Amino acid sequence: MRVFKPSFRRVSVISPMSSANLSVGFDVLGVALDAYHDELDIELDKNKKGITISSNVNLTGENTAKRAAELFFKKVGYAGGATIKLVKGIPAGKGLGSSGASAAGAVFALNVAFGNALSLSDVIDIAAKSESSPHADNVSASILGGFAFVHSKSPYNAFSIYRKWKFYLIIPRSETPESKTELLRKALGEPVPFEKYVEEKYALNSMLRGLLYDEPESFGKGMNVESYHQLIRSRTGLYSDYLKLKGSLIEAGALGVCISGAGPSILLLPGKETSIKTIKSVLEEKEVEADIIEANVSEGIKTKNMEI
Repeated sequence: MRVFKPSFRRVSVISPMSSANLSVGFDVLGVALDAYHDELDIELDKNKKGITISSNVNLTGENTAKRAAELFFKKVGYAGGATIKLVKGIPAGKGLGSSGASAAGAVFALNVAFGNALSLSDVIDIAAKSESSPHADNVSASILGGFAFVHSKSPYNAFSIYRKWKFYLIIPRSETPESKTELLRKALGEPVPFEKYVEEKYALNSMLRGLLYDEPESFGKGMNVESYHQLIRSRTGLYSDYLKLKGSLIEAGALGVCISGAGPSILLLPGKETSIKTIKSVLEEKEVEADIIEANVSEGIKTKNMEI
């Protein structure tokens, strides 16, 4: 196995949040957004062993940034140690790609430190496998920016299309259970009926057309198709706010409305008349307490600092 040597001793990056699935794009579609981000500062020390990580939040269990670093070091044959400083800016447990951003940022930063020794495909693959339930839609969006389409699983790989579009995030203030993503994945045991499967492919193609031709209306039309995984997951009771709001938000002018990732946050593609005021009006009518955040499509992870 080829062993790579680092070009930089220390690298800092900014890793954006992402919204995954977008209804019918389960596990294969995600979009990077600029509403929230994580910052990672990684310093290598060839004279030490192991990885030390610190953060501004309590890190419970196995952190994805640390796991990503371990997988990266194994891939490049690095036997030294590292210190990771993680500043979490993305709310956890809200369906905003928090764990994915940490994993993506760690691998991206280390790849910069090692002179881009690995391809973007390798970076995406390592980041995806760092998640507790491996999937690439969140990490590929954070890494590539724009709308990321996952087209391979062995290894994970993706391509992206960038559009300068604006979204709104509706983030319920209700508490979410721990291990929410794993819980919701376990709920997906039922096979997708054939007619529903075909309907979702039509919807996904409508979204792809929207991106290729810069047609938000086509993209929103696809978002609004209720995916089978969202229908099944709604039985858990975690999507009660979404089920209350979707129809009214579309009536109020939204082009597209869907669950963001594993939820409970809601992603909204606005129409010409959509504003925070109109969204707030719907929330008040339906008696839903939530924060409304404007989010533009992000260009992906940015390198903040490098030191030799």
